[in-house]
Amino acid sequence: MYDENVSKGGGPADSLWQPVREGDALTADNGRDWMTDRAHWSGQRPRNRRPARRRVPHVAVLAAVAGLSLAAAACGSSGPSTAASTTTQVKVNAATAPSDIATAYNTLFNLSNPDVNSKVAVIQNGSTITSALQQALSSSLASSAGGAKIDSTSLLSASKCATAKVPYPCAHVTYDINNTTGTAILPNSQGYAVYVDGKWLVAKTTICGLLGLFEQAEGSTQTPQGC
Repeated sequence: MYDENVSKGGGPADSLWQPVREGDALTADNGRDWMTDRAHWSGQRPRNRRPARRRVPHVAVLAAVAGLSLAAAACGSSGPSTAASTTTQVKVNAATAPSDIATAYNTLFNLSNPDVNSKVAVIQNGSTITSALQQALSSSLASSAGGAKIDSTSLLSASKCATAKVPYPCAHVTYDINNTTGTAILPNSQGYAVYVDGKWLVAKTTICGLLGLFEQAEGSTQTPQGC
């Protein structure tokens, strides 16, 4: 039962920190001061407890990477734009572009294969992120990725390439990252491909976004080297 004779502010200063009994209202609608009730029903100050740190399972990490990769691809790289300031006419074979892009993506995202050189060769300015790529390949997540499956490719106009911060000609790519048995572990990922010196390459913005997520999965907040 509440003691209606307890005066407001009559208890010690520490009484303002006491817990409220279940069912007590925290308003003055019933004519009582909630701080006084808290002092009345408890004799100890509550302890602030930090929640225990939990190790995030790989499944949850992969799910986070899948969701965040959509935003990373949509926003592009946080660094300077790699798009050319002027647009030149470059002939692209639209018929062979999907298969050429698929080859580049599949080569890069076969992370279970630790060969760095073959992956650098299919990335736009790939030599600038060699170190970051090597680090990603040594992570615990890399061994689970066995390649990529291209769901769709769309050639973009020069203005849309510039908006995506990639050089023209470029293409938007929807793809799945598969495990070593061919099952999608990161479905419906979004990225870009760029046409450089007669070859379709994985856009640097795409791989940098994913490398950043690998860094986060490993507990690092640093920007991948070269990105």
